[in-house]
Amino acid sequence: MFKIIDRYVLRQYLVPVAYTLTAFSLMYVILDLFDRFPEFVQARVPLLQVLAFYGYYLFAVNGFVPFIVVVMPIALLLAALYTLTMFARHNELTAMLASGVSIRRLMFPFMFVGFCASLFCAVSQETLGPYATRWKTAFDRQLGRHTDDAPDMVRDYFFHTGATRRTWQIKSFSTHAPGKLDGVKINQEREDGSLAIEYTADRAEYLDGRWWLYELQQRTFNELGDPLGPITSPAEAPTEMTEFNESPKDFMSELQKTDFLSSFEMMDFLKSRPNLKGLGRARREVDIHSRLAMPWSCMVMILLSLPATAGGVRRPAMRSVAFGLIALFGFYMLINVGIFMGKRGLIEPWVAGWLPNLVFLGVGGVLTWRLK
Repeated sequence: MFKIIDRYVLRQYLVPVAYTLTAFSLMYVILDLFDRFPEFVQARVPLLQVLAFYGYYLFAVNGFVPFIVVVMPIALLLAALYTLTMFARHNELTAMLASGVSIRRLMFPFMFVGFCASLFCAVSQETLGPYATRWKTAFDRQLGRHTDDAPDMVRDYFFHTGATRRTWQIKSFSTHAPGKLDGVKINQEREDGSLAIEYTADRAEYLDGRWWLYELQQRTFNELGDPLGPITSPAEAPTEMTEFNESPKDFMSELQKTDFLSSFEMMDFLKSRPNLKGLGRARREVDIHSRLAMPWSCMVMILLSLPATAGGVRRPAMRSVAFGLIALFGFYMLINVGIFMGKRGLIEPWVAGWLPNLVFLGVGGVLTWRLK
């Protein structure tokens, strides 16, 4: 699959990629360390835990994607500019073209690295990203309170299903075990919004895809809201609620910010909320599309590297660097513009999320294709 020239280009390219990515990551960590160092010393945090914190810190969602996903396209573009400029300065680019290697064929190793980086970013932000964000948030709270108790308890939680017209009022549950609820009250409404049935249970558990209510009591109401008899006595045996299709995942999706959710969990949240309309739904959809699009900017940025260095030794290196910086500035400005317009309903959410990639894919593709 890879020819000798491909392996040579890969070796020359991966070294500056590693240096650039490491440099940006260290800068990010050091800037944060200046702010947190007194807290680490005061709380006597072990060195290994500090290292673990900053390992998660690089992959924790900050804004709408993890830092590593934001910085990866920058590192790939700058490394590609450096590598191609060195090839041109040492006449290696001329030799490659003279040997019959086309300019577009020369981009294959770069695009291969970009594709692998995109896959890495996409997988890491969907799997490690939400977990790292939760870990970092819990660590910050522990550090601020100087306690070893994790802040995992949720109290007086209110959840409305929307489509099934059920309202859950939960006294308390742990985010580590959202399938075990204490003090549950569930109101079932009719289509006109009037109360139909009220369920009260001492606790509830989610087992094998079904909710089981313990010491269940029920009371029915007419359309005027008047009770149709007294509340029933507490059931001695656990009661299986087959008609309840809510799950602990729904509670967590509603409870958590989008930083704590993967794109697929955010999609599940929207599917379970068909009545969520307007700007509320648009904001969620923009977050989903922006997060799905960002990893693939790695390949888009690399497409701009060859046009930036076209001209060989006749083009000053600073000109190529300036081109790359302008491209990066324009790309990230388009990201913010797209998110701003999408969350205000001015453009479709998918356009808002994929706008930078589509624009720069077109620009980079055309410029690369026109090179001779």
